[in-house]
Amino acid sequence: MRHGPPPPRTALIAETDFESTGTWSTARDFSGFHRLAQLAAQLGGCAGAVVFDTTQWPPLVLGSHGLLTETLLSATQFSAQAFADRSLPASVGDPGKHPFEPVAGTEWCALRHAQWLPGSTGGAPTAAAILLLDTVGRKRASAVPPALPLLAAHAAEVLTLWRRCEVSEQYNVHVLRESESRLNLTEHTAGAGSWSMVVASGVVSHSDEFATILGLPDHRHVVTLDSMVQRYNPEWRSGIRQRLERCAQSGEGFDEEIQIMVEGGTPKWVRTVGSAVRSVDGNIVRIQGAIQDISAQKQAQQDTLRLAMRLTTTLASITEAFVTLDRQCCFTYLNQESERLLQKTTADLLGEEVWKDFSGPLAERVKEKLTRSLNTNRRVELEEFFPSLGKWLEVRAYPFAEGLAVYFRDVTERRRSQEQLMLLETSVSRLNDIVAIAETGASAQEPRIVFVNDAFEQHTGYSRAEVLGQTPRMLLELDPAITKLKALAAGLQQNQQARTELMVRRKNGALFWVELEVVSVQANAEDVTHWVAVGRDITQRKTAEDMIRHLAFYDALTDLPNRQLLLDRLQQALAASARSGQHGALMFIDLDNFKTLNDTLGHHMGDQLLQKVASRLTRSVRKTDMVARLGGDEFVVMVDDLSTDPEAAAYKARALAEKVLNTLREPFQLTGHQHFSTPSIGVTSFDGGQNDVSELLKQADLAMYQAKSLGRNTVCFFDPGMQATVSANATVSSDLRVALREQQFVVYYQPQVDRVGVITGVEALVRWQHPERGLITPIEFIPVAEDTGLILPLGQWVLETACEQLAAWAHRPQTASLSIAVNVSVRQFRHPDFVDMVMAAIQRTGIRPHNLKLELTESLLADRMEITIDKMGMLKALGVTLSLDDFGVGYSSLSVLKRLPLDQLKIDKGFVADVLTDPNDAAISRAIIALAQSLSLQVVAEGVETQEQRDFLAYQGCDQFQGHLFSRPLPIEALDAMLENPTSGMVVMG
Repeated sequence: MRHGPPPPRTALIAETDFESTGTWSTARDFSGFHRLAQLAAQLGGCAGAVVFDTTQWPPLVLGSHGLLTETLLSATQFSAQAFADRSLPASVGDPGKHPFEPVAGTEWCALRHAQWLPGSTGGAPTAAAILLLDTVGRKRASAVPPALPLLAAHAAEVLTLWRRCEVSEQYNVHVLRESESRLNLTEHTAGAGSWSMVVASGVVSHSDEFATILGLPDHRHVVTLDSMVQRYNPEWRSGIRQRLERCAQSGEGFDEEIQIMVEGGTPKWVRTVGSAVRSVDGNIVRIQGAIQDISAQKQAQQDTLRLAMRLTTTLASITEAFVTLDRQCCFTYLNQESERLLQKTTADLLGEEVWKDFSGPLAERVKEKLTRSLNTNRRVELEEFFPSLGKWLEVRAYPFAEGLAVYFRDVTERRRSQEQLMLLETSVSRLNDIVAIAETGASAQEPRIVFVNDAFEQHTGYSRAEVLGQTPRMLLELDPAITKLKALAAGLQQNQQARTELMVRRKNGALFWVELEVVSVQANAEDVTHWVAVGRDITQRKTAEDMIRHLAFYDALTDLPNRQLLLDRLQQALAASARSGQHGALMFIDLDNFKTLNDTLGHHMGDQLLQKVASRLTRSVRKTDMVARLGGDEFVVMVDDLSTDPEAAAYKARALAEKVLNTLREPFQLTGHQHFSTPSIGVTSFDGGQNDVSELLKQADLAMYQAKSLGRNTVCFFDPGMQATVSANATVSSDLRVALREQQFVVYYQPQVDRVGVITGVEALVRWQHPERGLITPIEFIPVAEDTGLILPLGQWVLETACEQLAAWAHRPQTASLSIAVNVSVRQFRHPDFVDMVMAAIQRTGIRPHNLKLELTESLLADRMEITIDKMGMLKALGVTLSLDDFGVGYSSLSVLKRLPLDQLKIDKGFVADVLTDPNDAAISRAIIALAQSLSLQVVAEGVETQEQRDFLAYQGCDQFQGHLFSRPLPIEALDAMLENPTSGMVVMG
């Protein structure tokens, strides 16, 4: 310990081993032995006395009396020689004459008597002796005072006691030194130094390590409380002083971590500890304490804190669930992600076994895996479904000294993806569609096949082993397929998806059609890693498409091109003609009376005829010409490149048409029948100036109808006049519709008179009051109305108008008995509701049915005779009068005529016009009148223009007359006026 003022740095007790040297510590007090020597000199009546320690030899002076120091040295030498047996009392006379060399300058030579008195204790060897010296000589046998031996024995006992004390004290010193050495070593090792302060004096002592920690040199020390406090950093001084003072006053201990200042160095962190030491009576006598250098610990703490912060940050940054387990697999740490994944907090799980909340078999598997990792010091992995969490987790455990570091990863989505992938792979493998995946190679390499499904093997005949690693080119050896594949690759670079149809070669060499869709798989925006191709065998579809295309462009019965293909080829021919200047021709062919064949022998015979006609037409024309069937019995032949000269082209066209005509005139051998057929052919030419193929077809069609009108079985070339007629008819048709809508029609009436000039009725004749063209007669629009079907509404309007007029006349006595004849067209009569419409008109107007006369044409008798007769019977039953108009120019026969429920016959005006000049017409007229009379039918002659005609017919027996001789057709107003005031020769009967 360092005290203040400090002693020299030497031991307080000399480092002597009493047992080995027999010397006393310099600190011993020998005054007691000096007094013994004085007492012995007095008891012995001597000049001087010496007390010796005889445990070592020469003896050691313990005390003396009456002798000089030099004499004591001589006495020691003398005793060593004179009293060899130190344990026996002895006396020597004239010791100054003893043969030894006394110390020069001493009084030894003046001595005359020496007495040796040994002393011992309890039979022990002599430990001390008293030497009496005197300058007066004595006898050897002189008695020794009895107290002297006792005094010698007492000196031996004292010496023995001193020896024991010396040994004990040296032992204690040795122990103390060893303790101090161990304390210093401990303090140095622990980096701690001790200090102590006496409360009464305020003096501070401290250990060497204390000074070392404070950075004090050997000659510096801390001696007071203030000097110790000053060693602390300024901000800590007030606090440590208060703690030291409280400890000294009230005994309150303290333990603080404070920074101190070190001379010439950086501040240190020290742990300062202090406590009070009390006396037996409880008073505080001193305070003691220690300081410990904890700078390294503080630095380690800071490093540990920084490391812990980095570790915490690192652990927190781990996106996976991370936990640590001890060697019993109990939780010691959980990050936030693990709390979220395990659905429990750290407080819930710390100290708990990791498998605590798992089901039995799962817990056993987890326990077995983690235990194996601890025992083998190897990482383990497992992937299990955790029902309590409802998730698939991947568990990876890494052993370390304290236990296991465990990562949990939620792989539910991956497992689902794997399941989906497995299902997808299974599904893809079982798909009927072909699936192939190719890995894209480097820029200079072709893709290589890496996957094919079962359908690929089934459709191509190649096994997986044969195609994996091969290029798709092995399946696409045809040039068109390679070209399409290159186009497909270019499309993939732009759209990442492409579709095409190509032919693929099977292993056996057969080809089949595949609809191929390819999708690129990209690792990033630039790089394509794979191509996924899905193909479907569309061979059947392609075959069906070819059939559909053939059906779409070819006639199913004759296998000739149809209208659609004809129009397309005709358009191409027009374009080629415009470029080359070559003329061409279009022939429209219609079989005459084809319907009769169907009706008589059946449609299957008609189909045979059409097929044979198609075959003959194909053989009749050039291979470059085109034969097409438009439908029914209509065929078209297109010929091009006839000539650049229009006349030459027309000549060739006519020659070809005549050839076709003659070819089709030849008899056809049908099943069990020989059939003769003739065609009507219309021809039109083209030179590229036309651009409307429909117009060309229309022209050829018009020419064909012209051939029909010329009696069939002929060829007719298109005349622009035909087109004018057709255009005019089209205009009339359009205007007719407007006229019906705007009620532009009016009814004119032409009187009919009997043989005596009595007006018996009128014929209703429709006129068209056109807003631009004026009044139009029926001959200009009735044929168009017949063709367009407008005759039905027009005829119904005339019928209803006539009934309304009859109803109006019924109120006037002079007109009540008049009849009105209404012309009925074939189409109108054959309308299913015609009889009902007549009945409805009669009932609506309330007229007398017999005043309504319906004039029918002979064309009605051409077919459907039974239906016609039935309808006429129904009308007759209603009371309607029936008349057969234009008799003698149509299809009437006597056998038919007698079955018809007619009331009247009308002689056509064509016979009346030349009845006076043409014997034939006169004969026909007479025959008609005679026939009518024989059948009890009235006869009306129309178109009577002269009195002579009227007289001739009357003479023959004609009943009634109609014509300009009596009156032109009149509007109702003019007719009513005439009925009020008949012209000469006519009478109105009331």
